[in-house]
Amino acid sequence: MPDHEATPLAARAVRRALAPREAVAHEEVRRLLDAALEVMRESGTSPPKVADIVAASGLSNQTFYRHFAGRDDLVAAVVEAGALRLVDYVDHQMGKAAPDDSEGRVRIWIESVLSQSTRPAVAQATRAVMWNFRQLPRDGGPGDRWGGVAALLLQPLRAMGSPDPPRDAEAIAELVFGRLEHHLWVVAPTTTDVEHLVGFCLRAVRR
Repeated sequence: MPDHEATPLAARAVRRALAPREAVAHEEVRRLLDAALEVMRESGTSPPKVADIVAASGLSNQTFYRHFAGRDDLVAAVVEAGALRLVDYVDHQMGKAAPDDSEGRVRIWIESVLSQSTRPAVAQATRAVMWNFRQLPRDGGPGDRWGGVAALLLQPLRAMGSPDPPRDAEAIAELVFGRLEHHLWVVAPTTTDVEHLVGFCLRAVRR
């Protein structure tokens, strides 16, 4: 007997039937993510409450738990969404440099990451995301911390002659994100602060 569920027309029928429900699910998840980020921004260094997130989203507890196992699951999704936005932003900024200007691309990477602490609304959201990120259980090692953001450094570091681009990228990411946290919670960076950090990283790679 043929497997009717595996035929192209049958599969198309299933996709057509599921499409409306999938669209609703995407909208519900978007509303929960937006609400969670807003609650995280308002909560500061207090863990966000599921009840507050659900209330801010205008959805129900049942809807929340249909999509997320719990608060940590939603917070992880918010952190992931923030990381992807940062990757897109930094990648776009780096694209403004000439393809062969490797040092310029590293410079822009550092400036773009630190810029998350210079605009009040962005800084508030970044503080919330980074604080909540630190509260999540850690399954991966240090190499998992900066993910796609650090990966943007690999090509320019390789072009600069780095003998170990992955480790150099991770070292730069650890340093720059460490300074970002300082500037988020203590004081915004000055032009001199940024230039010093850029120069320090570039000299390290050149050696």
